[in-house]
Amino acid sequence: MSSLATAIFGDNVNLSIASLPLTIILSALPHWYTIYLASANKVQGGWTNQNPRAFVARLNAKAASGKKLSDLEDTILRGQAAQQNGFEWWGMWAVAVVFGYLMKEPKASMDRYTIIHVASRIVYNILYVSTRRRKYSYLRTAAFQIGLYPAMAIFCRAAKVLA
Repeated sequence: MSSLATAIFGDNVNLSIASLPLTIILSALPHWYTIYLASANKVQGGWTNQNPRAFVARLNAKAASGKKLSDLEDTILRGQAAQQNGFEWWGMWAVAVVFGYLMKEPKASMDRYTIIHVASRIVYNILYVSTRRRKYSYLRTAAFQIGLYPAMAIFCRAAKVLA
């Protein structure tokens, strides 16, 4: 995989560090997509940027009260949840990248971990936003679990190397 990264980006790009702003953007994509959906379809009158958390809270309150959400409202909530998960997970990945460099993990290894991490985040976001049925939601969970591997592998190696 790292030879693929080298073929695409060359040797002069540090993929793991470059993945940090990329994963912030990947985290924000579901949010931007759901803003578009809410505005284009006038959900709750359209997206209100004055208090976006209240917009999402109203949809959550509707769901919590037992009222059925439309497919579109449900997609918007899933997109917002995907965004939140991405931002929550970003710090863990950033720390893993730092540990990788502190322990002088080979670039090829860090590139491999990074490709797995970024690919799993892309798949995770797509599945989170698009999966409506519970039985398919486990695919999203699998993508998330695969995405845990790179950071956990780096942490475990760092625990040995930096002991």
